[in-house]
Amino acid sequence: MAFPVPSHLPRRPNPQDVSSEILMKIDQATNQTLTASLATSWLAELEATIQATKDQIHDRIHVDLPKFEQQLESSKSVQTRLQSLASNVDGLDRTLSDEQTGLISSFIRTMTAHASLAQQSADASICYQTLSHLLRSRTEYGTLLSLVQRGKLPQAVVACGEFEQLLQDAPAQLHQTNVMLDLKRKFQATKSRLEEQLSEAYTRSVTVSPTCLAILPSVVVRQSEAILSLPDLLSSLSTASLSSHLGTLRRDLMTHYVDYLLRQPASLTISSDNSEHRLTIFPSPPNSEDSAIRLDNVSATLMFLSTHFMAFLPTSESHIFARSLCKPIATSLLSNLLIHSLPSSFELLPPFIALSKQAVAFEDEFIIQLLGDDRSDRPIRTWVDGMGGHYERQRRVNILETSRRIILAPESPPDRFFVDVDIQQDKTPVLIPIQSEEDEAFPYSGEKQVSIKPEEDSWGFGDEEKGGIDDDGWGFDDNAEPEPVPDTVTPPPKEIPAEDGWGFDEEESDSAPFAELQEPPVTNGHEEPEPDAWGWNDDDALDSATEVAWDDPWDDPPEKTSATTNLRPPPAPSIAANNNVLSSPASTSSPRMATRLEKLANKGKKHLNGSSPMSSPVPSAPMSAAKPISVDPPHPPPPASVKSPEKRPPMLTPAVIPKESYLVSGRVRQIINIVEDVLSEGHKFTTSEIFPATETSLPPGTVLLQSALTILDLYRALYPVKFAIRLKSVQDAPMQFSNDCFYLSGEIARLKLAANGSSLAPVTDRLDECRHRLKVLGESWFQDTIEHHRQSADDTIAQAAEGFTFTGDQDRYDECESAINRVVHEIKRLAQRWKGVLNRSKYYTAIGMLADAAVSRVLEDVLALPDITEVESHRLSELCRILHGLEALFISYQEPFVVDYVPSWFKFSYLAELLEASMVDISYLFDSGALVDFEVDELVRLIRALFADTALRTNTINKITAGRS
Repeated sequence: MAFPVPSHLPRRPNPQDVSSEILMKIDQATNQTLTASLATSWLAELEATIQATKDQIHDRIHVDLPKFEQQLESSKSVQTRLQSLASNVDGLDRTLSDEQTGLISSFIRTMTAHASLAQQSADASICYQTLSHLLRSRTEYGTLLSLVQRGKLPQAVVACGEFEQLLQDAPAQLHQTNVMLDLKRKFQATKSRLEEQLSEAYTRSVTVSPTCLAILPSVVVRQSEAILSLPDLLSSLSTASLSSHLGTLRRDLMTHYVDYLLRQPASLTISSDNSEHRLTIFPSPPNSEDSAIRLDNVSATLMFLSTHFMAFLPTSESHIFARSLCKPIATSLLSNLLIHSLPSSFELLPPFIALSKQAVAFEDEFIIQLLGDDRSDRPIRTWVDGMGGHYERQRRVNILETSRRIILAPESPPDRFFVDVDIQQDKTPVLIPIQSEEDEAFPYSGEKQVSIKPEEDSWGFGDEEKGGIDDDGWGFDDNAEPEPVPDTVTPPPKEIPAEDGWGFDEEESDSAPFAELQEPPVTNGHEEPEPDAWGWNDDDALDSATEVAWDDPWDDPPEKTSATTNLRPPPAPSIAANNNVLSSPASTSSPRMATRLEKLANKGKKHLNGSSPMSSPVPSAPMSAAKPISVDPPHPPPPASVKSPEKRPPMLTPAVIPKESYLVSGRVRQIINIVEDVLSEGHKFTTSEIFPATETSLPPGTVLLQSALTILDLYRALYPVKFAIRLKSVQDAPMQFSNDCFYLSGEIARLKLAANGSSLAPVTDRLDECRHRLKVLGESWFQDTIEHHRQSADDTIAQAAEGFTFTGDQDRYDECESAINRVVHEIKRLAQRWKGVLNRSKYYTAIGMLADAAVSRVLEDVLALPDITEVESHRLSELCRILHGLEALFISYQEPFVVDYVPSWFKFSYLAELLEASMVDISYLFDSGALVDFEVDELVRLIRALFADTALRTNTINKITAGRS
């Protein structure tokens, strides 16, 4: 029973034909509906359908009956022809394929018989050819073997070639046969024996040793009586064997003869006879001959080789061998003779030029003509044409290598030396008014003093534009003592550009003063050290024998003091420019520091000049660069009651330029000597015209002149890197390096000024650039070193003192005191190390900047305190007085000049007094102009921190505020 189709699925479409419909009906019938009558109806329906179909066919035929009959007849005809063709094909098959009478069977039998006959004929022919070739090969091999055994090597070489060709022409069927393989093995053995005999004969015919070159015209073949000539021997050698022997010969010739003869002196001996040609080398003593003889020796060797050997080589091999010698010989001549003999000084160039000309002639005669090298390729002539450049480049390499060794050499303190430097205040000679001896009534310092009039500026500044006033900055003595007239008038010194106080001029003028060399003195003008007046040596780890005399490291004994040495160092430009207190002339005494105000018992009494005896110092007038400098030692001032006598018209005497000295490393003197020698050599090289200038290269001498400056560039590049650890660990090493740079800069200017005409024209700009860079490098190291120690001092005070707060506590006070002592100790230690290195001006500048950093930090921290108790004020004052010990570093003949180099010193000096002063004292100091360095807000803040809030404090603050407004 069929599976019932679900109702939701689509139904099959109704069938279109009768059979399908009947089948559908049968399919739909069930056991209940299937009956005989139903089946009969299906049969009747099917038969009716068949009958209907037949009727349709019959009707269709009869619609066009003639055409149907025609097609029927055609079909019957085709069927008849098909049967006839099938019978014919079967008969043809029997004719061709019958085993007895068929054509194919007969043809196969005939062809088989013919192939058998042809194979028999071919076998007979191949057997004949094989036997005939084997017989011929046997005969030829016997002949070859006989020639080899009898020593007929040239004929054996010809026979060997013929036999080799015979083997190549052998029939194909013999290639892999045993007899042919055996014959080939025997032939290879005979051929190897032949080549071995030829090679052995060659080695006995051409003998090369380090001292002798022997060539035999003929040689006897071993194990025979045959004599073999050299031409036959060379032509008999195989191409590979001859190339190998010629390569070995070329190597030995270059090693034992060409290179050897070009590197060292030797003598040659050539002997020839019928049995042997010999060339013998005998070494000569070194430096016992002219270098041109070496070229003659190589020429004789090449002629010997060409005559007795290369003439017998085969033409093709002779040309190849000769050409293979050209480049090695030219290269050896350049490297072993010309480049090796390139002179190291200008004086040795003329003989070397003659040698180079002979080398060019050698190249033309032997390398070009004899050996047949290409005429367009002439390496020796090309090198000689550029010989000037080669010489300069080699000199540059040697110069830089020598300089590098000097720069990288370890430090040698004994080689250091001192250099004098002029400290010029003006570019023009200065004349000093001098009074006659008749007017020398009061022999004292010679400083003119004026009183401060009430109508003048309340702050005490001198006005240079006001006539009739020659202020010394203090206003003490009203009379000036004239200098004695010298017996002889010193002529004015040569005009020298003014220096800037740092060892070099700011405008980089070519006429700047140059450093003068001198032998290193023992003490650099220092006196024996004195005990430290401040008592800091108790905690100092320095040995007392090496402790510095803090008054003046450069002071000479009074009897040795001259006009050039008895001078205070001028103030540093950088400090003078930033100093609120104007510096006094160098000839005057340094202003006094603030003293203890509690000792001002007579501050109300007036002197003749209108000032109190214990009044605070009044700021001095600015120094004029053109103002003369007093050179007399200080004398006590005259009594105030004594009047100065009338002055006569002054006499004029030229001012003497003061000198200072600084320490320079010995290596820089060696470097500058090398630079000077190289510049001199470059100048001679340029002006000699010994080498013509070429259009494609630099003018002669340019490389040498540039090499001189490259030495300085090498110094700037290598020294800070090589000695980086020393520059960081040794305190005076950076200052020493700065001095070296300044010295080199001055020496470059001297060399440029001393140059003759335009001899240094190619490197003039580079000279200025190098000089400027050395100046900048020296100044940078100087400034950076100072800044490093300034920052160190500032950090020490800032970190340990912590703003100087709570100093009333003993532990905090001890910490602050320890920090201040460490800073003072470090500054003194640096001063001791630097005083023997730096010149006086730079020494005081450096130490002054360090001291200024310390006092500025103390000023800033103390003035920033919002409240200061009485105990704290006393202790802060004591801490400030510890730093007063630095004043001992700036004393020359008991005259302190600390204010010239420490801009904040006046302000700091008064701070210690203000911390313990009364309100009246502060008001008095303000009225007298002593507190001009303090800002109004600083004074107000300090007064509020020191004093309680009273009406007096308020009035004082209002007074100060109104006085500065």
